[in-house]
Amino acid sequence: MYMKKVYFLILLLTFQLQLEAQFTDSTTKFVKLASGGTFNKTKDGSNYLFNNNAQFNVRKKRTVLNSTASWIYGMNPEKLTNNDFTASSNVNLYRHFTDFYYWGLINYTTSYSLNIKAQGQAGIGIAYNFLNKPNIWLNVSNGMIGETSRIIQGDTTVINYQTIRNSLRVQFLFKMGDRFTLRTGNFFQPSLEYISDHIISSDTEFTYQLWKGLNLHTRLLYNKISRTEKENLIFTYGFGYQKYF
Repeated sequence: MYMKKVYFLILLLTFQLQLEAQFTDSTTKFVKLASGGTFNKTKDGSNYLFNNNAQFNVRKKRTVLNSTASWIYGMNPEKLTNNDFTASSNVNLYRHFTDFYYWGLINYTTSYSLNIKAQGQAGIGIAYNFLNKPNIWLNVSNGMIGETSRIIQGDTTVINYQTIRNSLRVQFLFKMGDRFTLRTGNFFQPSLEYISDHIISSDTEFTYQLWKGLNLHTRLLYNKISRTEKENLIFTYGFGYQKYF
């Protein structure tokens, strides 16, 4: 099963790269590939976790398209710990103000560690850049998303449900010179129908540019799904490659 997700990740990135020829020379594009993990071997066995990510952005004068895909896979001597896959795409539409825009989002997630067998989200909202300089950026967005999920409750019961969520997101980026970059994105998504149902997600990455597009990075992820009563905290380090063109 997890090999199918690897193939899908490669296919998604390949498809996105093939779209480049459809845009003019004035379009700014960005591609990023990153792979990291942790590994520990003891007399009782091996613990390992791999975190792989692909990102592709296209920027036009009034439109920005962002697409990402990630796959986390991990095991310890006793069992599988992670087999988590996410694919997301969103479009930002700018009209009269450079720091204010509308957004639309679609997202698909399946997560072994969070007891999510399948989750689809789609929604719209607004966002504003409170800071927007080359070395520092702060963005806050809010909107409504519809969700349909198939989850495992109590580690045994499979249920299907739909809900409407408010989606609040805060993103921050800070560059120190030409080599150091800190970026973080944080979500809070409470259900408007069930008071105890909420999703919390945080993704923080620190990158050091080694040479041209090659970088060394560390990444800290945190996710909590109240409905399944599951959460994970993942720290990985590795290498990445990124390029603007």
